[in-house]
Amino acid sequence: MATTLFPLPTSGRGSRSVQRILDAAARAFGRDGYDGASMIAVARAAGVSKGLLHYHFRSKEHLLIAAHRAILRQVHLRFQERFQRGERGMDTALEGLDALWGALRELDEQAPFMLETMALAAQGRRVRPQMDEFFDEVMPMLEDGIREAFAGDTERLILPPRRMAQVMRTMFQGLVVDLAFARGPSERARVDRTYRDLREQFATFAFQTTAPEAP
Repeated sequence: MATTLFPLPTSGRGSRSVQRILDAAARAFGRDGYDGASMIAVARAAGVSKGLLHYHFRSKEHLLIAAHRAILRQVHLRFQERFQRGERGMDTALEGLDALWGALRELDEQAPFMLETMALAAQGRRVRPQMDEFFDEVMPMLEDGIREAFAGDTERLILPPRRMAQVMRTMFQGLVVDLAFARGPSERARVDRTYRDLREQFATFAFQTTAPEAP
């Protein structure tokens, strides 16, 4: 897995401060957008000093990416523990997808913030290098999860693990876009239905009976 540029504290008071900052940042970016949210407002909402905020996150771009990273790390660690207990197979893989979707749905009010992050990277703003670093960490997480979930059976997958990880990344990015534009419970329910349809397709077509195409 790629070495992260911005390692976060994992225990003690530093960890609690970081989590409060990340929660406050997600709310601020979702409510006010990238340009409207200020580091001072995030520090105030998190109950920390501006100096402490900059100690952990030296720029707004850094803070933006770290909020994404924290969510995926939590899901990844949860399933690494399950793999260590020997829990594998399609059911575990589907539960992994559900966990990722559940984490995104819990933050559905911040979907515009996640969408804005992607838009900033596409525009080549300063966030692009940090977004590239984020994906350098995310893609091995997804690929490792696929290899672990289907250990001993990866040759039967319709796509090699690396390409399947790319498909999953694209799927979740598309769902985030839909969430960002959803207005009201009925439209969010439509996005949920789309996720369930994609999940069902994965469960049905993940395996093939012929040899997989070379990557």
